[in-house]
Amino acid sequence: MINYVNWLYESSVFITGTVFIYQLFLKRKTTFSFNRLFLLGGLIFSLLLPFSRLNLFSTGNSSDDFAVLMAPITIVSGEVKNLFTTPAVEWPTARIIYGIGVMLFLIRLIHGLIKLGFWSRKAVFARHGRFKVAFLPGSFSPFSFFNLVFIGQNHYTEEEINQIIAHEIAHSVKWHSADVILLESVLIFQWFNPFLWLLRRKLKEIHEFQADRAVLHQGVSPVNYKRLLLYQHTGARLELVNSFHKSFIKKRFIMMSKNNNSSKRTTLFATIALLTFFIGFLACNQVEENAQVTESGGVLKSESAPDVYDMVDEMPEFPGGMEQLKTFLSNNIDYPLSANEKKLQGKAYIKLIIDENGKVTNVQIAKSSGHTILDEEAKRVVSSLPDWKPGKHNGTKVKVNLVIPINFQLSSGNDPSPK
Repeated sequence: MINYVNWLYESSVFITGTVFIYQLFLKRKTTFSFNRLFLLGGLIFSLLLPFSRLNLFSTGNSSDDFAVLMAPITIVSGEVKNLFTTPAVEWPTARIIYGIGVMLFLIRLIHGLIKLGFWSRKAVFARHGRFKVAFLPGSFSPFSFFNLVFIGQNHYTEEEINQIIAHEIAHSVKWHSADVILLESVLIFQWFNPFLWLLRRKLKEIHEFQADRAVLHQGVSPVNYKRLLLYQHTGARLELVNSFHKSFIKKRFIMMSKNNNSSKRTTLFATIALLTFFIGFLACNQVEENAQVTESGGVLKSESAPDVYDMVDEMPEFPGGMEQLKTFLSNNIDYPLSANEKKLQGKAYIKLIIDENGKVTNVQIAKSSGHTILDEEAKRVVSSLPDWKPGKHNGTKVKVNLVIPINFQLSSGNDPSPK
């Protein structure tokens, strides 16, 4: 199962890349449908990317053994043991702050839906084709939510009401409310990500550009329509609805006045850039988190031991998960005293097999730290690991190769002096 922190990190990075490419190639273009698809596609890819198990750069012709490389664990010399992992050490205070943010944004979304329902009960409804127009008492900025269009009862002429309805129906026809609900849901979990907020703002701009274009295509006078946008009354608004408000007015005027500057070359460049970023990020992710001791094909079985698998449907799991494994190794590995005195450090790669019963077997030094005393200490503790939950392939328990990198690092006070 994908680590939740990794999911947050990887999806956040990909969202950042999507927004950067959009700003570079598309933000001034009137290819509104493509721009919307680009941002939504990047967002959806970012949510699914961490679950990807693609191996894009395998050679498929190596006879070397292949094993999954787990996150490195660093043992620091000195009296106090410190555990450093990738990603960074979980900080209880950060967890609490993050959890509070998630709860607040969840409450925010629920409150918005409840308030929308409350307004619906106060409205006077009229049918407009397959859409419903809800006239609200008081001064409200018009907005839509799926097939519902909400308009304040006063302050608008019949011509203005028709223009507003045309605008909001354009939102509904294009399912803009679905985009907004998706974004608000993702914000619950990534409220801390400024690039997601920027993506949200850009997508809402595109919604307004598309709705404006739809109104003008109906033959509405651009002068009258711009006057309505500029002078309309501003009322209460909800973040999870498509609102006919004064925000983005200047940009909307510019986009309305622009000729269609669609460019197949620009959209092609943007698509290629996003795909390149996707492949590059995926490659880096595989190198860092699913690295291999040797280059090898993405085969399931090890060629040197056909009954041992390198990657299976359900990978072996240490009791309590990765955090408990890190804790076990950190608490049981002792930085050798003689290594500390001689200022020796390095990273040892310890290979092991988790058999069908979850037993740790065949513990070997896959790659030396450069110092036998460090290698043997790492091997000793890995050999003492308790039973794991065995891996499964096609529902059957199987033997699985793993590699645990253990980094022995001198504390700052004991760093070897450069010669």
